[in-house]
Amino acid sequence: MRKPIVLLIPVAIVAASTLYPAGEKGTTSSSQSNPPEAYTAYCSSCHGADGQDFVGRDWKLGSDPESINRAITDGFELLGMPAFDGVLTEEEIHSIQDYLGERASSEGDFRPSPPQTLQASDLTIGVHEIINGLETPWGMDFINDSTLLITEREGRLWKFESGVLSDIAGLPSDIHVKGQGGLLDVMHWSDPNDGSQWIYLTYSKNHPDDDDLSATALVRAPWDATASTITNWEELFVAEPYESTHRHYGSRVAIGGDGKMYLTCGERGMRDVHPQTLETAPGKVHRFNPDGTIPADNPFVNTPGAVPSIWSWGHRNPQGMIIHPISGAVWTHEHGPKGGDEINISRRGKNYGWPKITFGRNYIGTIITRDTAMTGLEQPLHYWLPSIGPCGMQMIHGGAWPETWQGNLLVGSLSFEYLERLQISNETVVSRERLLDGIGRVRDIAQNESGEIFVAVEGAGTILHLEPILEE
Repeated sequence: MRKPIVLLIPVAIVAASTLYPAGEKGTTSSSQSNPPEAYTAYCSSCHGADGQDFVGRDWKLGSDPESINRAITDGFELLGMPAFDGVLTEEEIHSIQDYLGERASSEGDFRPSPPQTLQASDLTIGVHEIINGLETPWGMDFINDSTLLITEREGRLWKFESGVLSDIAGLPSDIHVKGQGGLLDVMHWSDPNDGSQWIYLTYSKNHPDDDDLSATALVRAPWDATASTITNWEELFVAEPYESTHRHYGSRVAIGGDGKMYLTCGERGMRDVHPQTLETAPGKVHRFNPDGTIPADNPFVNTPGAVPSIWSWGHRNPQGMIIHPISGAVWTHEHGPKGGDEINISRRGKNYGWPKITFGRNYIGTIITRDTAMTGLEQPLHYWLPSIGPCGMQMIHGGAWPETWQGNLLVGSLSFEYLERLQISNETVVSRERLLDGIGRVRDIAQNESGEIFVAVEGAGTILHLEPILEE
């Protein structure tokens, strides 16, 4: 198994900034032997009494004065760096900054540099690569601001906590890793009633008697923050029937504003079989109680022959889902065929039309249907033409992002390998912008409680942190 790489110094995000030109390699500055009192008191236990952690490092997060000042002041919990705003005075922060600069410049080839940035239409964004060496990162979810869970489609689950990356053992043994299948989404949930902690996974599941057949499955287990192995998995749902295709599994899982759990399932590449019937599970958004039982108010719970968990239907392959941070509504996006990728607001009992209506065509260019609208079928909030291959979705809410970015959607593009920003007004897309153009197949986007944005990139195998750089 290839081991991912954490592209950081131990514990801290603190990059070695300097105000000084680089010196001769191996030279010793006067401040090296006499670090400031603030460094000795607050930094030396993690970074060494002589600041050795800051010598000969390839700083991925910027080594200029502004970057180091921001890191010390604001901290970065996910990387184990506490915030020292209010603990250290401005003078003490500058003294540490100067000391680290002299230590870093003891390597002759060191030159201070800012972090990598991208320029959006109205904002400069810092781009920090914090993890590398993954194969196919697929899903992410935060336990808290210091702990991130990451799935790899190949069947691995990682915990990134305070700058330390570790694998979690004990995953289900029947993961179907073939085609588009494998380990997919991950979600952590804390029960507000009793405080119990749970981890949920979605994956393509082997048929118990035939490994050539598979279905989208949802499982959960108790979460223990100290354990390196998860046990006692409970199977909550299998989107039957099992099929021999190896595509269009979906799938995302989230807790809605109503406290119910939502799951997206693709139609398994069988457009004429599953999306327009209530008697099978693929091609639907499903709704459960968090323990996997069926809510009594589901729309088809009393419909003879219907799968009782169905919330909405007529979907193709939904690989993005968010819960609107204000309304609590379920927003999804799904892959169309050649053209016609869609964003939808998944509403109770509604039919979203696939394949009766679509703005797309078959991949060879032939017509699926000339109908783009039909009575009783829902119109998308937005559709992409040409298709971008959407995967992962996040709505910016809170944090340091400026007002013009609040309520914007971020969506990954698999086809064109970029991150798309969509500005929304009254449930209408009013503008689109490419970010991280050419970065690789963007698979997921996650936001922590502090509003920071993280992006998983397939192919490159990286996790990126995006940070708005605001002018004072």
